[in-house]
Amino acid sequence: MPTTGYLRQKNGRYYAVLNLYDSTGKRIQKSHATGLTVKNNKRKAEQILKQLCVEYDNKNLSFYSNIKVADYFKKWLISIQPEIRPNTYRSYKGNMENHIIPYFEKLGVELQDLKPFQLTEYYKSKIGVVSVTTIKHHHQNISKALSDAVEKGLITINPATAAKTPKQTNSFKAEFLNKEQIKQLLNYLKDTSIFLPTYLCTVYGFRRSEVLGLKWHNIDFENETIWIRETLQQSTKEISGQTNYTSETKTESSNRTLPMIPKVKQLLLEQKERQERNREFLKTGYIESDYVCTFDNGKELTPNYLTKKFHLLIKKQNEFPQIRFHDLRHSVASNLLNDGFTTVQVAEWLGHSSSTTTLKFYAHIDKTSKMAIANKLNAG
Repeated sequence: MPTTGYLRQKNGRYYAVLNLYDSTGKRIQKSHATGLTVKNNKRKAEQILKQLCVEYDNKNLSFYSNIKVADYFKKWLISIQPEIRPNTYRSYKGNMENHIIPYFEKLGVELQDLKPFQLTEYYKSKIGVVSVTTIKHHHQNISKALSDAVEKGLITINPATAAKTPKQTNSFKAEFLNKEQIKQLLNYLKDTSIFLPTYLCTVYGFRRSEVLGLKWHNIDFENETIWIRETLQQSTKEISGQTNYTSETKTESSNRTLPMIPKVKQLLLEQKERQERNREFLKTGYIESDYVCTFDNGKELTPNYLTKKFHLLIKKQNEFPQIRFHDLRHSVASNLLNDGFTTVQVAEWLGHSSSTTTLKFYAHIDKTSKMAIANKLNAG
């Protein structure tokens, strides 16, 4: 049905009123300001009305929804919850409810009227409030929500595709410990509840979720291998109904098998024996699980506990660089590259999706290619 409309006079000015219809066939009128005064401008106003009708027909906007952007985002959050991982949903929910939705509630713009420049203005408003990386995460969340709106027929074009996000002023430089500092750190953490996961991360560069998701059935003492195929994620009961849950690895390349070096084998066997002693001592009070990194009562270490405990212990030692737990992963990469291993080898060890990812973070310390060039020049 072609879009129709008429001119309305209000306060001495022309307004173009379009007759639109919702999904049930109910007529909804939408008013557009022409910017023209009534006097001597009727023909121009009629031309604007005609053009607006053509635009709505061309864009297939005969279906009209007057839902506000903020209200749409709220409904979208509810609709996607069953489709994505609890941890991903928690991230979306935090970004939307703490930042994005409040901003667009104040703006009051309708979904079909949302323009790219309004999204750009939102991103600008967050500069200095959150990091540029976080702003880009907000953009990804908004773009996904608006892409879903296009699929549902609520809008025809995703305005986020033309919006501009702030540029990263400084590239990320990872903090890392050298080999001597790692030895000092491990000596300091010995006999603490986080020693084993910390040690494993200083050898293999595991992600936090990988080391805590490690289970005994993925450890092969006979062939001396460790299979990384599951991760431990921490959610909230409000979202998933449980505190922790096991998920697949971050990427396909993260699913990898690594050799078990002698010291690691010794520590794992000691941990297995320790769990057996605790199981016998606590009896029914012991929490049964297949996790490697556990408390004395058998309960698995949670991701948040590991991070907070590590930070708390590091903070007490001024002689240590104040690194994050994830910086142990950076430390492994940095030390391997300094030892002359290639970015391809390091990428395989860490479970990066490609060596490009490794170069992105560690190109500033990769000596291999530079030394090869220097040696070639020296030989000539």
